Amino acid sequence: MTYDDQSELLEVVTPDGRSTGRLLPRLRIHQEGHWHRTRTVWVVLTGEPDGPALLLQQRGFTKDTWGGLLDVSSAGHLAPNDPDPWRELEEELGVRPTDGPLIQLGTRRVEGAHPREGLVDRELQDLWLWLAPLSLEDLRPQPVEIEALLSLDLAVVPDLDNPVARTPARRLDATTGTLAPTVITHPKLTPGLGPFAAHLAQLAARALAGERDLRYDPRFDLRA
Repeated sequence: MTYDDQSELLEVVTPDGRSTGRLLPRLRIHQEGHWHRTRTVWVVLTGEPDGPALLLQQRGFTKDTWGGLLDVSSAGHLAPNDPDPWRELEEELGVRPTDGPLIQLGTRRVEGAHPREGLVDRELQDLWLWLAPLSLEDLRPQPVEIEALLSLDLAVVPDLDNPVARTPARRLDATTGTLAPTVITHPKLTPGLGPFAAHLAQLAARALAGERDLRYDPRFDLRA
């Protein structure tokens, strides 16, 4: 049984992002492979004890896709005419991006099939980077939807793309609120996350140095 609301209405868009005005339940969107919009926020915690760290989330085991695997900091579907663009971020992490630079990076195209679930996901991801003046302890992840949050030093993020690496991180359990050291291995990642995270870590380093006109490189689009 999945936690996600499969009856949630989403808008079908064209492959280049134009509105069609057609609304379908989330389940049909994924069953039939329609293009739709989502918002992805990569969070860099600038208040971590060892310096700025990239935040990953471990997806809840009841998610409809990639349950239990590590994914981007926060991601969610965009409901039509939703007046609150940061609703999903607050629901997942328990915070809003009221402090710290928030930088729009462009749109990422994602096409992925989930053979076990029989779903096809075609997303246009509205992509953001948030330099959050917070530490892992300041976050309040939503249990069930999120299993845990992990922070890892920006310098070690490229190791995620190494199939044999054991990347150190800090882990906040969403249910108990306990913090503990952990290691990240390649099989724990959602498809394509390693190179995508490494690219975002590079953009984050430039943002921390003061750059603001940053754009996502479409070479890191996902076509699985």
